Amino acid sequence: MHTAIALVGIVALIVAAKLNPVIVLVLGALYLGLATGLGFEGTTTAVAEGFGGLMAEIGLIIGFGVLLGSLLSATGTLQRIVELFLRVFGKSKSPYALGLSSGVVFPAIYFDVALVMLAPIAKSVARRTGISVAKVGGALAIGLEVGLLMILPGSAALAVSGALGASLGMMLLVGGVVGVLAIIISIFLHGLLMRRTWNPAKDEADDIETSIDIEVADLEEPRRRLPLPVLLLPIVVPLALIVSGTVTEISGAEIGWVTLVSDPIVSLLIGLLLGCVICAYSLSMKAVERAISKGAATSGTILLFNGVAGSLGEVISKTGVGDIVAGLFTTSTLSPLVLAWLVAALLRLAQGSGSVAAITGGTLLLPVVDTLGVNPVLVVLAAAAGASFGGHVNDNTFWMFRGLLGLSTRGAFQVYTVAQSLMGVVALGLVLAASLVV
Repeated sequence: MHTAIALVGIVALIVAAKLNPVIVLVLGALYLGLATGLGFEGTTTAVAEGFGGLMAEIGLIIGFGVLLGSLLSATGTLQRIVELFLRVFGKSKSPYALGLSSGVVFPAIYFDVALVMLAPIAKSVARRTGISVAKVGGALAIGLEVGLLMILPGSAALAVSGALGASLGMMLLVGGVVGVLAIIISIFLHGLLMRRTWNPAKDEADDIETSIDIEVADLEEPRRRLPLPVLLLPIVVPLALIVSGTVTEISGAEIGWVTLVSDPIVSLLIGLLLGCVICAYSLSMKAVERAISKGAATSGTILLFNGVAGSLGEVISKTGVGDIVAGLFTTSTLSPLVLAWLVAALLRLAQGSGSVAAITGGTLLLPVVDTLGVNPVLVVLAAAAGASFGGHVNDNTFWMFRGLLGLSTRGAFQVYTVAQSLMGVVALGLVLAASLVV
């Protein structure tokens, strides 16, 4: 009962009172600990241990990932990738080019930053190709959400994987396959639906005034134009190192230096150093400093939220609620993966943020992961799929899509809410299919 009160109170304070989630989660953790008899010292100790424990697992990983994304943004690598994909796919397949490039190639770039960078490209693609902004915008919404929640080093994917103790190597492999298929299938289905439902007269509003600042065009012109494969090294090298560690682990071989460089912290640090060198050579050291400063400001908020989510999870685990929840999961006729999806989907509908829904859902499931009898990677992906479902007016990104793409509110529902909800359902089906072999 007290857990239910705490969770309902958390959602209510975030949604109705508009309080910052960081403050609300700490209040919820303190209430739950005191109400269930942990005592004053026990409660504050659990809050501190939960924060510190989760930061020890994922703090540096998320920090390095966000900084790396900021460097990639500064070098203009994302725009060049989109241009390449458009040339390869052609005009008719431009939604797939935009969705795959935004979701698979650069999940490290923080969602809002990537959106502000890519929205003008999406509008330009729609104008140049004659394809409806509904299809192009929906592809962008799908790709960015997959990159954030399912594909490493997306910040939410890293956070939930760390919270549930999922292998990052397996997450990279399985999440990559599920993510790519989810993007392709969802874009196809959304495009079919938009043919029937999209009405430019009602859904587009190019004359609306937007308060969104699109000044990502302050990118510094490169002094030296480097080949695209070189610009991609900061992201390709860390991913290759992580995969190498998974391969040696599966094969049973133990190679000391491989174990070292395949550790996510070390591999991302290597990528970050490569990014600094490439950015400095291509642009300047001042550009590196600016990118690092922007990334640090962004990562601070992400780390704070992840840490206090860990505090709530630690309190929940010490109250014994995990045993009750485990019983509910084991006695239910539904698949544990479907239940994980439902938990995250309800959280997304209630409070808006996909990251918050995925991370909070993962934290709530932490006490029961070992009892579910499924690979933690699949639980992460199921929660991520659920967290994609139902984003609407209580999500600030909904309004960013509306403003940046020149949509009416009705159009934003079709481009953002419907597209991501379709993807959430498709991804759940893919996760259930993957559970047969993983």
